[in-house]
Amino acid sequence: MKRNTEREELLRIPIQMKLQYRFPAGAHYERFFRELKKTGKIMGIKCPECERVLVPPRPVCGECFTRTGEWVEVGPKGTVVAHTSIYFPFIDGSTGKPRPIPYGAGLIQLDGAYSAINHILEEGDPDKLHIGMRVEAMLKEKREGNIGDILYFKTIEE
Repeated sequence: MKRNTEREELLRIPIQMKLQYRFPAGAHYERFFRELKKTGKIMGIKCPECERVLVPPRPVCGECFTRTGEWVEVGPKGTVVAHTSIYFPFIDGSTGKPRPIPYGAGLIQLDGAYSAINHILEEGDPDKLHIGMRVEAMLKEKREGNIGDILYFKTIEE
């Protein structure tokens, strides 16, 4: 197959779509998001067997397969355990505006949690991102009860 070596201009058609849908999150996510909206607290759930605190919360511990039970507050500070810089532009669903590129995304192990949560990092520069960096959740002032209530995780110095 012969490839076209000339640079072709893409056809772009601006359009705004409003898609409404409902996503059944289940009892654990429902409580997680309700608490986040109401109090701004990030909650995890503790395994009674191995005592690991899971965030996001799950009904069963993935390590020892025991039903979880006790809810505990974690974070809002945490440590980046994995990260990437993303150069693909897209519309941020929580703001409706294009996300500046590059932007960072990472797995954040919140203080008091065993597992990590995947979220946007304020820092996007790959030269500034590193495993072990400390971050803190920045919350919307008017929360809605979804993961977008955490705007991003901001780098902090401790």
